[in-house]
Parts: sequence; structure tokens; C-alpha cells
Amino acid sequence: MDLEKYRANYEQIQKLQQTKNLDFYAYPAKYYCHPFRIVGNLYYIGDQKVCSHLVDTGDGLLVFDSGFPCTTHLMIQAIWELGFNPKDVKCIIHSHEHFDHIGSACEFRQLFGTQLLISEEGARVMKERPQWVYMEASEGKHSPIFTPDKTLRDGERFTLGNTTVECVHTPGHSPGVMSFFFQAQDGDKRWNVGYFGGAGFNTLYKEALKADGRPLEAREQFLQSLAKVRDRQVDIVLGNHPRQNETLDKRRRMLEDPSVNPFIDPQEWQRFCDTMSEQFRQFMENGN
Repeated sequence: MDLEKYRANYEQIQKLQQTKNLDFYAYPAKYYCHPFRIVGNLYYIGDQKVCSHLVDTGDGLLVFDSGFPCTTHLMIQAIWELGFNPKDVKCIIHSHEHFDHIGSACEFRQLFGTQLLISEEGARVMKERPQWVYMEASEGKHSPIFTPDKTLRDGERFTLGNTTVECVHTPGHSPGVMSFFFQAQDGDKRWNVGYFGGAGFNTLYKEALKADGRPLEAREQFLQSLAKVRDRQVDIVLGNHPRQNETLDKRRRMLEDPSVNPFIDPQEWQRFCDTMSEQFRQFMENGN
């Protein structure tokens, strides 16, 4: 199959995805999720489609990912609902450069002076290959792609207040994916938190890679990235999208039985990495 046919097939896949999201794009408030405390100073402020998390560092608020372009108001409402002020969001660290994770970035900087961070490779993609952000596939075709205030290197540690985040480059889903490791805290209690920055297979179909002009080696990179972080000690797993770590199901169980916190599971990180690796190998064996 030649490149033009790959592109045509991939464009059809993107159109189908857009159609699936039409209700969400038209009525994003229907997908609002009441924010909640996961544990200690760590909170969920995402919606039913994509995850965002907030850490109260004691010296300002740190947020991971800024959602879709159409959900800025949902994030702001979630922050208010928790009792925080959006102007205290000092930094947003982005897991990768796709439109559904960077969508509110420019609005937060314009409204609140928030500093915007992403990996060095993610910044390069946004500057040199903006088509890989897929903004044209979103409802926010005219939304700007941000220029970061700071870029993050593999292995770098970023500190705000009482929270130090270790940043690990884990490419595959996109070239700029980073994973993050830090501690949530409540008084003297500490929990190790892990966030794998890009767990989806949708960009790793052969047709998708060829249409984008990305090498097929990105598929091996994905597996290598999972192996790179697999043996980390993690007590709480965060997700890119709620389905990836059962965010909303865990919240339901938390409400049903407040004596148990299903987010705290020291074995989940290894299960997550192993399951994701096995599912992706099967994905490749099936000829995708």
C-alpha cells in the first residue's frame, strides 16, 4: 500500500473518531466529573474523557495535563469546587503533545499566568511537526499550540513547594511522552505516585505511523518505555484517560466504602505495565 492510501485510510479513522466525540464536543458539561481527593494532597480534576490531576504543593498548585480545548471551563470549575483558586495553578506539566492533553494550556497561561511545561521532544514536535498534535482532528481546530515556558529532560527532577517530580522520557505513543514519579503526602504519610504518560495504541497502527511519517520503530519504543519504568515502586497509578486505570470505578468504590481506598495498590503499577505490554504484543501479532 502506498503512502497516499495509508493517509486516506488513516484520515477515515480520524473522521470516525471525530464522529464518536461529537456529543462530547457539543456538550462537554455532560461529561463533567465532580473533582475529588485521591489521597493527601493529590486530587482528580479531569472529566469522563481525559484525566487531569492536581497537587497542592504548599507553594502553589501543580497540575498534570490540561485536557481538551473544549473543557477549559470544566477544569476551572473543578479547581473552584475543590476550594482552590485557579490563579494559584503555578505550573501545568504535560505528559505529551496531543490535543486532548494540552487543550487548556494557553487559556491557563493567559488567564492565570500559569507556566507550561513539556518534554524537550514534545516541544520539538509542537514546533516542527504541529500536525502530530492532531489539533485538526479535534473540535478546537483554531486552538493554539503552546510554546513551553520550560522543557523537561529525561531524568530531570522538577520541584514546586513540597513536591519533586522525576521526569522520564517514555516515547512510543508519541515522540514526546514523559512519565512522572513523585510522592503524594498527608502529614507524615507518603505514597509513591506513578503516571505513565502515553498508554494508547491508536497512534501506533501501521497505517497511522506511515500516514504521519513516523518510523515503525515507535512500536518497539513503546514496549521499551514500559520496560524502562516497569520496576518502579509505585503505590498509586494515575491514568491518561479514566479507563486506563479505572479512575471512575475506583471513585465509585471509594464512595461506597470510604474505609478502603482502591487507588492505593502497590502491585498495580507492575500489573499495568505487564498487561499493557502483553496487549500491545497481541495488537502487533494481529497485524495492526
